[in-house]
Amino acid sequence: MAKTFSFKLVTQTGVAAECDAESVVLPGSLGSLGVLAGHEPWVVLLRSGPLAWKQAGGGWQNANITGGVADISGTRTVVLADSTGKGG
Repeated sequence: MAKTFSFKLVTQTGVAAECDAESVVLPGSLGSLGVLAGHEPWVVLLRSGPLAWKQAGGGWQNANITGGVADISGTRTVVLADSTGKGG
């Protein structure tokens, strides 16, 4: 079983997604970034683009974001997105 961490996607209108995740792929300002449980703490500027996360024991989910910031630690990742649209 894969290790998991807390994932939350928040926009100006509220929480768009929240789950235990196995993996998250972010559209970083300098390129795509993968996050797994145990990741070193990091704050990342995000560009507009696709955001994807694999729910614990489930499938991949995705959303398109229009920029923002991600706060990453070994036990959680919080994405503060300017706005989001599901799918993509």
